[in-house]
Amino acid sequence: MSPTAGFAPVSRRRYSPGRRGRYRSLASLLDAQPRGLAKDPRHRLLWDHFMASDRLKKLRISARCYRLLNEAKVPPRNLTDFYRTYRLPEDPFFPLFLAVKSAWYDERARWREEREKAIMAMMRRLPEHRRRALRILAEYERRHHPTGDNPVWENRLFPKTKKRAAEMLRCSEVEWHETWRLHLIRLSWRYRDIPELIDAEGRPTYSSRLLSTLILRCHRVDRKEIAENFRALSKEFHPDLGGSAELFHRIKTARDMLLSKES
Repeated sequence: MSPTAGFAPVSRRRYSPGRRGRYRSLASLLDAQPRGLAKDPRHRLLWDHFMASDRLKKLRISARCYRLLNEAKVPPRNLTDFYRTYRLPEDPFFPLFLAVKSAWYDERARWREEREKAIMAMMRRLPEHRRRALRILAEYERRHHPTGDNPVWENRLFPKTKKRAAEMLRCSEVEWHETWRLHLIRLSWRYRDIPELIDAEGRPTYSSRLLSTLILRCHRVDRKEIAENFRALSKEFHPDLGGSAELFHRIKTARDMLLSKES
């Protein structure tokens, strides 16, 4: 019996040796599915149905067909056209696979939404000056991005996991200063018009002064506010009052830089 018996007619070109590598089996599609999908009880039915069908075992599908199935982008109302376009048998395997994969995508979307809500709830627990610093750094990047986005902020600064958000809640003031500094350095690598913290002549740039305003928690950045904020932070972090010598040095350096700019 011919190995293609029972199949819809196919063009000679489709299965020519030079194009064979572009076609995949349904077994490879099933093997490529994420582990979480196996929790769906229908997943076992998919394998059982596939293993019981010689027709499905021998079937090869194009890369585009594979992608449409894998991404569950074939609505049930379009299945007839899908079978005809890709010369597939009208087998219950395909609607079942699409239903299982669509349910997995829906579950993933719910999980991501819950994760994002949890992360935002943790970020709202940050002190106001740290939340404000995150907003300022996001806006700083948006002003320099061609389309007003902030990909470095989103991918490298703002937490993507609940674990990272919890770590940020526990970060010390010095660790936050270092986080802001490293972020500004990354921005200077990404955008030509964002300067490094120190220019070629060893002078602090706008990015360096921005970092200093974040350290001193300034809003208006005038001499009065700089002095007031420095006094308040000194009372909180001065080494003689039980604070950190490193943190106090950072605060003093930030004040001196901003006052130098103001003078």
